Amino acid sequence: MTKVSARVVNWFAPGRSSWLTPLLLLLPALLLMGIIYLSGLLIFGRYSFDSFTGGTLKTAWQLDAYRTFLYDPYYWKVIRTTFGLAVKVTLWSVLLAYPLAYCIARIRSAGWRQTLLLLTFMPLLVSAVVRSYGWMILLSRQGFVNWLLIKLGITETGFSLAHNETGVVIALVHIFLPFMVMPILSVLVQQDPVLKSAAHDLGAGQIRTFATVTFPLSARGIAAGVQIVFTLCLTAFTTPQLIGGGSVMTLPVFIYQRTLDTNWPMAAVASLFLFVSSIVVSLLVNRAADWLIFRRSSSGGAAHAK
Repeated sequence: MTKVSARVVNWFAPGRSSWLTPLLLLLPALLLMGIIYLSGLLIFGRYSFDSFTGGTLKTAWQLDAYRTFLYDPYYWKVIRTTFGLAVKVTLWSVLLAYPLAYCIARIRSAGWRQTLLLLTFMPLLVSAVVRSYGWMILLSRQGFVNWLLIKLGITETGFSLAHNETGVVIALVHIFLPFMVMPILSVLVQQDPVLKSAAHDLGAGQIRTFATVTFPLSARGIAAGVQIVFTLCLTAFTTPQLIGGGSVMTLPVFIYQRTLDTNWPMAAVASLFLFVSSIVVSLLVNRAADWLIFRRSSSGGAAHAK
């Protein structure tokens, strides 16, 4: 064996491969993210210091765009609309996804489980644009939803479900629901059934077992789903633009409009604000999940000690 080949073998020795192999596997993705994503982010960050006055873009190093974005009440209204929409969609997604994931996890029949999984994740096979146009038809004044409500006698003239925040929430919940079901279902399926049996043997009923065992152990799945759905909702553009009809102004729609106006500094500031907000929300959700798990484990340990 030559010296060169011996060095190559030493590089992939068990001690080195513990960190070298993961690094080599991550290298293509890191290069792709660094070249495309990070470079684009840095360029947009540079644009945030430019000046846009009188419809003219000027290269400069100023903080005018930051001051305008942070102190103008209109931009804070857009921020409140964006985050309020994301909170509503995330909460409804959790309320709908958890029972669905729980039922799928408890089904013993492989056929029924596959059917429910297919129905749950089938919307992912259709483009968000197509689904948004579909919801525009369903939620219109003459759409199927209002027709059904009128036939049931709930309303006489129908509800205004399109071109407002209500229609956007309904469509986004439908679009992002599979992303909430996936992590919750993954955690529920991996739970050890022995823990539930032990809780029943100690006298806990179905409700108490769910509250003290099943739900706390699924906190990680809920946290992952909240991170995914909330972040996707913050950055959603197609559905708020189409179903909102211009009356629901969110940060992605605002960024798109400012880009068309060549007001790149304001678009860059809004993009950076959206980026930082997504990171902060992810950290807060992780911290909340850690606190819930630690609190449950501590209370469980204390109860066991007594």
